[in-house]
Amino acid sequence: MAMQTQDNAAIISEINITPLTDVMLVLLIIFMVTATFFVAEPAMQVQLPPAVSSELVTKGNGEITVIVNRNGDLFVDEQPVSAERLTEALMDAARKIEADRKVVVVRGDREASYGQIIWIMDSARLVGLRNVSLSTERPEDERAAG
Repeated sequence: MAMQTQDNAAIISEINITPLTDVMLVLLIIFMVTATFFVAEPAMQVQLPPAVSSELVTKGNGEITVIVNRNGDLFVDEQPVSAERLTEALMDAARKIEADRKVVVVRGDREASYGQIIWIMDSARLVGLRNVSLSTERPEDERAAG
């Protein structure tokens, strides 16, 4: 039983791109799924009421944001919350913040109920959060001039 050898065997010099294609498709799927987390929810869109004395303020460390959209839906730090659980959600958010001065920033749509804004402010005071700020935006003519 003699073994035969091929002296002129061709060297395969082609690159197999199948594994590369598989990896690229998996990465594409991962990027597509994670990109949806960075898009703002339509429920989070609010039209703030205008105020001439409005000042540009950046988000601070001890800030808890409460959003009320025109439908009356509540969000505490971008998490949906029912009106019944608002006080509890504010308490949980305040526990997570280690800053000395905690501020509740209410971003209420201009169509939101005034009673609901008062409810939020009252809930914040019940939790012990005495610093409440109301977000507004500058009127259109002020933005163009400023």
